[in-house]
Amino acid sequence: MQTPYGCYPHTDSQSHLLTVYIPSDRKSIFDDESTSTHQIVKDHVLEAKVVGKNIPPGTQTVSSAFGLFINQLLYQTSTLYFSMNKSLQQKLPLFFCLLFLPLCMLAQSEKGSISGYIQSENKEPLPNMTIGLDETAYGTTSSETGHFLLKNIPAGKYILSISGIGYQALKQTIVVNAGQRISLNYQLNSKTNELSEIVITSDRKSGFTAITKQAIPLRDIPLTTSSVSVKTIEQRGADDLGEAMKNTTGVRANNTYGGFQHFTIRGFSNFVLLVDGVRDERHNISTSAPTTNLANVESIEVLKGPASVLFGHSALGGIINIVRKRPTKEFKAEFSATYGSYNTRRMRAGASGSISNQLRYRVDFGMSDTEGYRYSGSTTNNAYLALEYTPTSKDLFYLTVGVNKDNYDTDTGIPMLEGSKKIPGLDVDTRYNDPADFLKHTRFDYQLKFVHQFSEKVKLSDQVSYYDDNINYFSTEELSVNASLDSLTRSFPFYFNHLTKPLQNQLELSSEWLTGSIVHKVLVGYALSILDRKTYNGDVNGPAKNATIPIHNPILNQGYISFTDQNYRATMENVHGVYIQDWIKVAEYLKALIGLRYDIFNGSYYTNQVDATRHVTEKGPKSTISKNALTYRFGLVYQPFEPLSVYSSYSTYFKPSRRIAPNGETFDPETGYQAEIGSRLERSGWTAILAFYYMRKNNQVEALAGGIYKRIGSAESKGFEAEISGSLYRGLDVTAGYTFSKAKYLPYEGSEINPVAGKRVSFAPVNMLNLWLNYEWQYTALKGLNLGAGVNYMSDTFTNSTNTYTLPAYTVTDVAIGYRLGRINIRLNLNNVLNKRYFANAIYSNQFSPGPTRNFLLSLKYTI
Repeated sequence: MQTPYGCYPHTDSQSHLLTVYIPSDRKSIFDDESTSTHQIVKDHVLEAKVVGKNIPPGTQTVSSAFGLFINQLLYQTSTLYFSMNKSLQQKLPLFFCLLFLPLCMLAQSEKGSISGYIQSENKEPLPNMTIGLDETAYGTTSSETGHFLLKNIPAGKYILSISGIGYQALKQTIVVNAGQRISLNYQLNSKTNELSEIVITSDRKSGFTAITKQAIPLRDIPLTTSSVSVKTIEQRGADDLGEAMKNTTGVRANNTYGGFQHFTIRGFSNFVLLVDGVRDERHNISTSAPTTNLANVESIEVLKGPASVLFGHSALGGIINIVRKRPTKEFKAEFSATYGSYNTRRMRAGASGSISNQLRYRVDFGMSDTEGYRYSGSTTNNAYLALEYTPTSKDLFYLTVGVNKDNYDTDTGIPMLEGSKKIPGLDVDTRYNDPADFLKHTRFDYQLKFVHQFSEKVKLSDQVSYYDDNINYFSTEELSVNASLDSLTRSFPFYFNHLTKPLQNQLELSSEWLTGSIVHKVLVGYALSILDRKTYNGDVNGPAKNATIPIHNPILNQGYISFTDQNYRATMENVHGVYIQDWIKVAEYLKALIGLRYDIFNGSYYTNQVDATRHVTEKGPKSTISKNALTYRFGLVYQPFEPLSVYSSYSTYFKPSRRIAPNGETFDPETGYQAEIGSRLERSGWTAILAFYYMRKNNQVEALAGGIYKRIGSAESKGFEAEISGSLYRGLDVTAGYTFSKAKYLPYEGSEINPVAGKRVSFAPVNMLNLWLNYEWQYTALKGLNLGAGVNYMSDTFTNSTNTYTLPAYTVTDVAIGYRLGRINIRLNLNNVLNKRYFANAIYSNQFSPGPTRNFLLSLKYTI
């Protein structure tokens, strides 16, 4: 093997350490200004002299192994040492770095690097092209000179992808060898999108996320984020949002009434759900809503803490963003079928590709049907179309259309006695709902986004969205236990029909500019939301109304029961938001984030009486709520050396109170804030995060049965999160996290006593642990075989503010085994493999929902 860079020891009085002679054919590596070691090598550590094939007189060749050692020694030491600020350099002499260098070298001995240059057919460099290795976290963008660099890449075979607006994506299989740097040069044609040959370098890009709205590496922002990839979703066999979120640190998923989902993040239930960056207002009005299966989902992103600056009101706990699959320039297709316990059947199909050089598409279909544990079954069907059109290299139109039609068997849970005790003899595997109960969800979703790139550093985007959402629900909501504990009464059958139609628009201008040596990335935006919602309610009638059924050998069908529309409650809201965010790069090791937003909220609410055909017979009085709010965020990131970021931030939030008491009383909006400090370490395909936080929420109101509202004042949540995710080793994927959170209600500030002060916030466990490991053999006869195992732990969880009912702590263990042979992948998931009996959620404080017992899923996937 040839010595890297033609590395020869040589005494030279002008060099700081030694001189390295580089063959002429390798000179281009050091001409690349984007290479992080360029200035280090040229100015600080050694003198790079370009020579031909002949070794200069007076030098001695050395073995390739020793040459590799010297190269790694210089590279690792210089990268670490010169990435520090001047004061640290003075305090930490270079020889101290050299002392520990062998450890660094051993850690990197199995790594290689890739560098490259991308140019147009006119021989002009192409900046801002996206370069990445498929199914890994390795990626970057090309610099202004068209160069890119990926480093610390484990040895192995990869698919290198290159893409950018106006150019067709390229994919090429490459092999990275340990200790070697591959150099690749490409020429990209704007019409045919053909590339020439390649070059390779080193450096791993920090991940980007859509929930920051700016192309800033995660390591450079003072925020805590998590994500769930489609790869993890498939490995765990997840089919709905709640199942997928059990892989996310600090998030507790709650599924109630069989199909309604809501989430507690860092101890608070205030969150905003996004679909491709667009708010789903249903969760902010009703606290929960159904979501369809995950057939078209690429990833799920979570931003922890208040996010009102970019996304508006109600985001205290955080943001959950569902990222749907996007078109690709080359043809791709996949089909999967699944069968499992409870007669579970799933089918998914998807395809993407190019219709022309300017137009690309993506289509997905998903069908899922199950009888469900306790016969709480569901049927979900969805279809999705995405079109991406780039008429010029500076313009992009992106249209998505989604539709789903889902049905759920509602589940009221199991009523518990005081002290959270089970009724003697009650079978938790029996669902006591009326067979006539149902939850139906139909949704049409439309989004259109336009992006215009004025220049490399100035971009305008506008995203308009509209969805028509219909939730039709009729269910037994309350089960009352009789005095003899031998029967249950369906004491509160309830009907409603939510018709939600929001029109939203986000207009944003992003730019990058300098003030002296300080870099600014500024985002200015205007958001408009026009919400039209009608909720129909009616009278429940029939002989089976308030029926009583025995606990043992129950007869679930007690006769006819139905409903008749009587009124609808109208919710009409207009929200205007103006915001600005500035990301500031003060120095390589110091960044800042500042954001400010002003919202104008206006809501009108009234209830009209209707007949059975929904014609208005009597109009009710209107109540109005008008609130203005200023929210802000600021934070700092300090990076003592390249892989490590230490950050702190402070952010605020508000949530308008839409609740109106029967006497017409309205309530002040909720307000709150979060202070956080944390750290993020990124190394060779994996990321570790540690964050400490304090959150506070004021002006809380709790909804009680019968339309009664109770003020419960302020609450606080404080704790920390530790998370690690990524590829620890070639073929080994890990997602693991631990959360410690103490969320409790606070005393009133005045003389009045808050009866729940000091109590823990409902549905906010103190301890949560999630772990998922999956290893796929890369070599030997076992290549393609993969094994997975995961654990989810949750400590005791109170279900009400008085802390009188408790969901006991539980641990659930899952395992999986799969085999990949060419385009075929078969996988067997065993969930709750130890058959743990536990309660997962609750409604009305004392009605607990049992978690499913041991079950299996067998999946077959074919990819083109």
